[in-house]
Amino acid sequence: MWQADPVRLAEDISKHFGLHLQGQGSRAATGEFLIELAPVGVHPNESFRIRLELGWRSLQAAFVPGPFAGHLISEMGNAANVGGTVFRRLAEKCLAENARLTMRINGAQASTADSVSWPDAWKSLDLVLEKTPLAINTEDYEENDRQLVTWARRFTGLVLSLVPLEEVEELTDLNPDGLPEGGSIRVLVNRYERNYSNRAACIEIQGSSCLACGFNFEEAYGTIGEGFIHVHHVTPVSQIIAGYIVNPATDLVPLCPNCHAMAHRTSPPLTVEELRKLLMTKNTSSGQA
Repeated sequence: MWQADPVRLAEDISKHFGLHLQGQGSRAATGEFLIELAPVGVHPNESFRIRLELGWRSLQAAFVPGPFAGHLISEMGNAANVGGTVFRRLAEKCLAENARLTMRINGAQASTADSVSWPDAWKSLDLVLEKTPLAINTEDYEENDRQLVTWARRFTGLVLSLVPLEEVEELTDLNPDGLPEGGSIRVLVNRYERNYSNRAACIEIQGSSCLACGFNFEEAYGTIGEGFIHVHHVTPVSQIIAGYIVNPATDLVPLCPNCHAMAHRTSPPLTVEELRKLLMTKNTSSGQA
């Protein structure tokens, strides 16, 4: 019988978003398996948990704030001005795949599609995602794990789009895909540096296929290529003014290493549309030859 692994899931989500999470499993009174993911290094009373309830071919994810997390909730309301666009895009993706999202701010129903209508001052937040039917708790263990990771990432992305985050290491040495080697972030309430999380949100929103040529590493190389892609700043980092907060829904795009390198062959870099035109022109010329 398939059994979800809370530790393995926490490791995957931690690596994906750069936020160090710990995972713990338990059983609900009704018998469903529960997984709770919680940030490490923050007192649980002042932080939050993500609770995943795994039913028969169904999953429910919920944001669970600590009993003294009022300051965090207040800061999430402030961060909504920046993270609202990312939240909306991620919500749209969830809803397009027939998930149900329920959001309540200060006890009142809130729209996941219209962050402008959210109140300025937040005192409480309830956020729940329900996905059913879902290929989970089936005899296909590999697919069970894949679906769990997919929806855990999406819900975590929704939460982290609103949570204030801070870098805790110098992110100077980057891997080829633009993610910091060993970098991590933590929940905080006074800074909004979210490089690692932004890249993860970009991939969650726009996918891991190259937007210019369509290349997908998982399709070409199998599981070793799952989720691998470079993330390109539409506006070069060197030109971003101090204090500017990057919006991963509009300022970042996934590109394969080839297209990413070609984009930076000019100054300013080529746009995705310009890369597509170059590829189309080259393919047309080759076909005529």
